[in-house]
Amino acid sequence: MRIRYLAATAALLAIASPAFAQSTPVSFSPEFQQALEEDLGAREGEVLRAAVIDAIDAEFARRGASTPSGITVTIVDAAPNRPTMQQLRDQPGLDSVRSISIGGAELRATLPNGEVVTHRRYNHSLSDLSGAASTWTEAHRAIRRFAVKVADAYASR
Repeated sequence: MRIRYLAATAALLAIASPAFAQSTPVSFSPEFQQALEEDLGAREGEVLRAAVIDAIDAEFARRGASTPSGITVTIVDAAPNRPTMQQLRDQPGLDSVRSISIGGAELRATLPNGEVVTHRRYNHSLSDLSGAASTWTEAHRAIRRFAVKVADAYASR
């Protein structure tokens, strides 16, 4: 019984491994990495990394394709619309509901052919916010638009 379980587990890992290998590598600029460590909180980096991977995968899937390997992404900068958990812990005067700010993100991708795709989107004022803002509302909008630009650039190469 145990051998059968081990064989089944090994088979599942063999099937799953290619999917994990296809995940788009996402890194942070040194300045943004420092902001994560000192102000925003490391957890937020993982939230944004997952959002980038999901957005790129979703955009390629919308076009009927899987995400190609060889695309690398750097989150150059990101600003939250609401305080992060780390900011709330570090600055007790912040209010998770009433504290709101201009947010957005700047991203850069390098395609397999060396082409660089960039996108930068931040609110100009608080009146640019539409609807209720979560911690990363505008960064998520920037990420989704960035994913479209990456897929467009990949398709046109």
